[in-house]
Amino acid sequence: MPTDYREPYVDCDTCQRRADLPTPAGAHYTVGRKILAAQGWTFTVNHAERPLRLLPHTYLWACPECPPVATLAQ
Repeated sequence: MPTDYREPYVDCDTCQRRADLPTPAGAHYTVGRKILAAQGWTFTVNHAERPLRLLPHTYLWACPECPPVATLAQ
């Protein structure tokens, strides 16, 4: 099940490993995604989702031990 980006954690969509989404106090949620990407987690937009206004609400995640789903575009 894809993880909502506003949840305080993310789940690997392959092995179900869970990681807390690190968000420093007052930081935007994208900071937490970049920290996890630096730790080896990869994510991509859930293309099966049909979001309103073309903004994604969920992402597919992969932990460092699983095959990557995407690379973080910088």
